[in-house]
Amino acid sequence: MKACKLPVLLLAALVLASCGDSTAAPADSTSADTTAPVTEAVTESVPTEADEHPLPEVNMNGMPFRILNYNQQTLTWALIDQVVDEENGESINDEIFRRNSRISEKYNIVFEETEDENVPTTYRKVLMSGEDLYEIGMPYDSQTAALYSDGLIRSWDCLPYVDLERSWWDQNANSVFNIRGKQFAAVGDFYLGMLTRGFVIVFNKELLASADIDENLYELVRTNKWTLEKYIEIAKLFPADLNGDGKMEESDQYGTAGAIKLHFGSLAIGCGAKYFSYDKDGNPYFSVGEDTHTLEVFEKIYDLHDGTNIYFQHYHDTFHSGSNESREMFLEGRSIFQGSSTKGIEYYRDSDFDIGILPYPKYDETQAEYHILCSECGVATIPVTLPEDRLENVSIILEALSRDGQQNLIPTYKEVVLKSKYSRDEDSAEMLDIIFNASTYDLGLSIWPDQTHFKYMTDFLNWRNNFVSTTETIEKVAQIQVKKLLEAIEENT
Repeated sequence: MKACKLPVLLLAALVLASCGDSTAAPADSTSADTTAPVTEAVTESVPTEADEHPLPEVNMNGMPFRILNYNQQTLTWALIDQVVDEENGESINDEIFRRNSRISEKYNIVFEETEDENVPTTYRKVLMSGEDLYEIGMPYDSQTAALYSDGLIRSWDCLPYVDLERSWWDQNANSVFNIRGKQFAAVGDFYLGMLTRGFVIVFNKELLASADIDENLYELVRTNKWTLEKYIEIAKLFPADLNGDGKMEESDQYGTAGAIKLHFGSLAIGCGAKYFSYDKDGNPYFSVGEDTHTLEVFEKIYDLHDGTNIYFQHYHDTFHSGSNESREMFLEGRSIFQGSSTKGIEYYRDSDFDIGILPYPKYDETQAEYHILCSECGVATIPVTLPEDRLENVSIILEALSRDGQQNLIPTYKEVVLKSKYSRDEDSAEMLDIIFNASTYDLGLSIWPDQTHFKYMTDFLNWRNNFVSTTETIEKVAQIQVKKLLEAIEENT
């Protein structure tokens, strides 16, 4: 900095020297020097988190980085591509191509992606055979604990350059996939799967305006007043017998519709429902019976829906189906709210009306944060067949991919795709920032949904308030599941 300032000081001295002659104005002269003082802007570069934790620069000599992943035709509810052949003008595709090109060139590796319609089955078969076919596998989240218990995937502490505490790794997800300090799966910014799987609410802005509601929904979110009761209060304004036959049927208008697990599951998680906690030794346990808030959430959701026509249920034999039908109902202007994954927002891009985007509501105004349900998607795992001599390289690539993803892929998805193409107002863009920071995971969602979360969804499916007795039944099964997992971890550690 001193070297930069020196020429300015010399110039100033020369100017003063040249002015010190007989033509200089006397001290009492009325002429004044109006020259503005010379200032210099100093810009200091602030080191980024990545700068403070540099990765080794290694020539990996054309090493293949092989990924086992679902195909997009099978796992349609999230954006899951990790390797693409070329740029095609689509923002996400092109950024993945550029990202991989940067990493390939820097480390001299070759990306290869095997797409499969049944990743857990294929993955398990390959791992049990001992074949070295993949650097990482992307099985369903609910399959990961079993894979680790069976000794088929590694704990991530084998990867020396992966730092899961960094901001490019999802801390909420990582804490769920960590039992007794053993990290058997992870979610990072190199992969859009879970980010695009999170459930949100879209609403029909024109239908909302027709009800002459004084309150601004976005402002309710900002001021912590977007609560379960407020959501139900607004939804109750819209059911209507459109054909006038005195019955509420599929052709009529409702507050919302959708799959049971999407609608009631997202409301429950949004209100802070939690299935598992951890004891002082880091052991998970089913905690619904102990922490009564979750039961209060289920019962309040049930009571607020009971006897109303705010929700239309398309299927009565499964809690998984109904999303496609409810989407059509919403696009036809026959519901005010619609639950959707963030990827699913693309279906409303060409709607005849403007849409808004909201997080799922809080339980009440005392709830500190919004919660967005995330589950049922692929997560990254390290196969046990990966040789020791490639662990360092794989850890460098995974870390580099997530760092690059945070800087480029995630902003592309947020800014270009959602905020520019699908979200038609700045308020919804602000809501998306809240939503992306509210991803919520739980062992009852990501590891044992069949034994826990889906049992409660079955109660909603059959419209019965059996939540207390269901909890008592689940507790026995959950204890067995946890015990098996902990014993297996102990054996394979």
